[in-house]
Amino acid sequence: MEDEEELKEVKLSGNGLHPHEVVDSGEKEFVDSLDQENVIATHSIKVDDVDGRVGLQGQSTVSAPTLMDEDQFEEVSLKDQDKSNEYQDSNQLPDFDNAHNLFGGNVEESKSSSGTYSIEHDSSPVVEMQRDNIPYSPGSDGQSSPTISFDSSTVNSPPKPKQKHAKPNVSPELLHLVDSAIMGKPEGVDKLKNIASGSEVFGTGEETENVAFLIVDSLLAAMGGVESFEEDEDNNPPSVMLNSRAAIVAGELIPCLPYVGDSGDFMSPRTRMVRGLLAILRACTRNRAMCSMAGLLGVLLRTAENIFTVDAGLNGRMRWDGTPLCHCMQYLAGHSLSVIDLHSWLQIITKTLDTMWAPRLMLALEKAASGKESRGPACTFEFDGESSGLLGPGESRWPFINGYAFSTWIYIESFADTLNTATVAAAIAAAAAAKSGKSSAMSAAAAASALAGEGTAHMPRLFSFLTGDNQGIEAYFHAQFLVVETASGRGKKSSLHFTYAFKPQCWYFIGLEHIGKQGILGKTESEVRLYVDGSLYESRPFEFPRISKPLAFCCIGTNPPPTMAGLQRRRRQCPLFAEMGPVYIFKEPIGSERMARLASRGGDIVPSFGNAAGLPWLATNAHVQSRAEESALLDSEIGGCIHLLYHPSLLSGRFCPDASPSGAAGMLRRPAEVLGQVHVATRMRPVDALWAMAYGGPLSLLPLTISNVHEDTLEPQPGKSPPSLATASLAAPIFRIISVAIQYPRNNEELSRSRGPEILSKILNYLLQILSSLDGRKHDGVEDEELVAAVVSVCQSPKINHTLKVQLFTTLLLDLQIWSLCSYGIQKKLLSSLADMVFTESSVMRDANAIQMLLDGCRRCYWTVSEINSLNTFSLTGAARPVGEINALVDELLVVIELLIVAASPSLASDDVRCLLGFMIECPQPNQVARVLHLFYRLVVQPNTSRAHTFAEAFLACGGLETLLVILQSEAKAGDGGLIGTSSKNPEIQKTEISVEIAEESQEEGAVEDNKSETTLKDDDQGSHSVDGGNGPNNGYSDNKR
Repeated sequence: MEDEEELKEVKLSGNGLHPHEVVDSGEKEFVDSLDQENVIATHSIKVDDVDGRVGLQGQSTVSAPTLMDEDQFEEVSLKDQDKSNEYQDSNQLPDFDNAHNLFGGNVEESKSSSGTYSIEHDSSPVVEMQRDNIPYSPGSDGQSSPTISFDSSTVNSPPKPKQKHAKPNVSPELLHLVDSAIMGKPEGVDKLKNIASGSEVFGTGEETENVAFLIVDSLLAAMGGVESFEEDEDNNPPSVMLNSRAAIVAGELIPCLPYVGDSGDFMSPRTRMVRGLLAILRACTRNRAMCSMAGLLGVLLRTAENIFTVDAGLNGRMRWDGTPLCHCMQYLAGHSLSVIDLHSWLQIITKTLDTMWAPRLMLALEKAASGKESRGPACTFEFDGESSGLLGPGESRWPFINGYAFSTWIYIESFADTLNTATVAAAIAAAAAAKSGKSSAMSAAAAASALAGEGTAHMPRLFSFLTGDNQGIEAYFHAQFLVVETASGRGKKSSLHFTYAFKPQCWYFIGLEHIGKQGILGKTESEVRLYVDGSLYESRPFEFPRISKPLAFCCIGTNPPPTMAGLQRRRRQCPLFAEMGPVYIFKEPIGSERMARLASRGGDIVPSFGNAAGLPWLATNAHVQSRAEESALLDSEIGGCIHLLYHPSLLSGRFCPDASPSGAAGMLRRPAEVLGQVHVATRMRPVDALWAMAYGGPLSLLPLTISNVHEDTLEPQPGKSPPSLATASLAAPIFRIISVAIQYPRNNEELSRSRGPEILSKILNYLLQILSSLDGRKHDGVEDEELVAAVVSVCQSPKINHTLKVQLFTTLLLDLQIWSLCSYGIQKKLLSSLADMVFTESSVMRDANAIQMLLDGCRRCYWTVSEINSLNTFSLTGAARPVGEINALVDELLVVIELLIVAASPSLASDDVRCLLGFMIECPQPNQVARVLHLFYRLVVQPNTSRAHTFAEAFLACGGLETLLVILQSEAKAGDGGLIGTSSKNPEIQKTEISVEIAEESQEEGAVEDNKSETTLKDDDQGSHSVDGGNGPNNGYSDNKR
């Protein structure tokens, strides 16, 4: 920061960075410039190999950021700075007259001997046709190859190099026609459609396909261009589109564009348009927000209806692969989905039921509802990564005595800057590593972080709290890691690197606490804490800065621009390219418990303080009441700690008012000023649209799973085969959508009020009957694992409503009668899933009376001796029942019961034992009675002696010995013709004798391991046979023992 600091020169080559000359300059050495011959008098750079893209505009070369010293900055006013950084309005058109001078595309640079680069263009047919007509400016050496120049006069954050596909040399007439269509003239759009479809000849009568390519490329260029048409998101770095009206025109033209000839090496005009639009929508949230506000989703829905309904009657074949179009709709709906668009979406699904597009459209809707973008706040600040940010007021009482805290919700679009900036940052890191003698990546990163203030590496700021002489605290991202840096008097700087790797395009709640503790003899014991999604991730010792001057600049999402009051003279502005929710700045640490509650509350709440808080008396149910009370309590606790609070929903014009207690009360006016362009994105989540669309909320999707209903009762009933299979194929994604939707309070309440669990049970029973009856090729039951997993997800989703979850478990998971239509493998997986859920959902299963329900279902479904209420659904064709598989399912079921009994408190042991004893007395199934006896044996000989003693006492107190005697008497009267005798030579009587011995041993508290029961079970399985209604022949199945 001192002017007398000397510079060190560094030479960058393709093989790496080598220190050329180093001159010590006090406490810190840094890189201020790189060598380049005849560009800067003293400091220069030579680039031998750059793996990236170079863009040219007009007759000028692209300026790239370099490491600049203080003399390379111009002094301009803040107003001029803001004006110069404003990007083009979303509805402003590019200059089409100069469109033929635009250059871009998928280019690859190869090093030439003179330091210039040769370029290969996109392989588009139009680009190939116009390759010779693309003008570009000669370099400084007079050669025609484009060169890289480093202009030392620019002071702004350099624009991101958007190397788009090459702009063809389009005739002025066609450009004017495209211009008029984008401006919204109906005749222009209609004529463009006729030309694209070939029904009208344009100009000299060029081939329709070539004209269509020209139209597509013109519209993509109007939107800002596309770097790559591949599906990989990494090929298209985030960038803000120029014009959303061009996207509307593109969406309307898609059905009219030629689509024949798609292959791995060639894209038809329609595919090129849709993939280009998809790349733009995936690029960043700002693009999706602009297109959503313009109504692009409605246009694409109409386009999809026109294209997909044509495939009806093709028996699953398709004329054109519209998967990228479904992806476009998915990304737009994931950002914001209105009720009208959702209704249109569902109508299209009903119209395309006899095509392959109905399941794909439903899957796209599911991904939109469960997408990561919908997890953030409904209203957010949009920082464009160029010059945007918020500038809060200064503070004379700075720094705060006990420390500070900062929290917000953030969705980072990209951590990276331009290629040249990344190269310079790598040069700084490598130079620092070479100087320190350490070559590890982490040491280089740490060194680069320490030098961030002295170089020009792009490290986007989360916040920057600085005094007038550049002292203070900053938090910024170095690659994917968050760094906290402090600067105090005499140029002393310290930085701390956190180890949490943040991912781009994911929502996070980030909390930072810097605690300053005054110790004995004036010593301080300070630490910094990082909270991620409400949990304390890392706590590290870090000195609290000693600053004697007041806070001058409180920047959020950026650091002060270089020209602001002479600050940052050696640094460039590093704005954040991200979505950000409400911003809380506290004047003291608030602790981990309050930070977790703040994260749990979410970013949709606008806090209220003092008399404005009121009482949460309008709550519609107990959960909403509880959440409202918790929110009001949290506001009252943190109200005295808040320094500044900026909520995106309050942004108006160029200012965002302070919503802290002092700001809301009008005591102090401390609004944040907008730097550059800060937009506000307001979205409607798909789950909110589901709630608002119809009575019942997400239950309104269930009619799509039914192909036929009874005319009088409206009960679902089997219909014709193709429609029934088509509707049944939508069941799994619909159940998954419901599982996501009922995590939100309003949908949860709708499901409870509309008797949702009963309706879902009826629908599931209907679906399994349809699938089992229509699949004639298989005779072992339904094998739709996807549907089973979706039902399990629905039952586990309502975490905020215990009563609803109990009802879902009762009507769906624990009703074995429904699942008896499934195959052996599916039923076994379901029981295994129930066993796993005992550890997380034990209380729910207890309240659902799981033990009794499972025992009743076991008797009705897994029988070997037919009873009046027995269900003969295990074998769909009426074939012999496989006793081995039946016994294996009984074993799985008793494992669930055993886990429930063991996990319960000792006070419930008597009730559980009484339930099992009653089952043994009433159940005539020998295979089930034998296994329940063995369950008793495991309970009274378990390693936990106190629990074993508890179960033994409960067995005796509930009449266990008497029960065994009754069973022995009934079997003795039956003789060899009894139930057990039909399976083997009285092995069950041996089990009963063993159980009597067990009870006697328990009475004597001398539990001794006895293997007779295991032997008896094996004898029983060896003697098991296949039974059809109790009289079937031996089918050769063997029991699968655990």
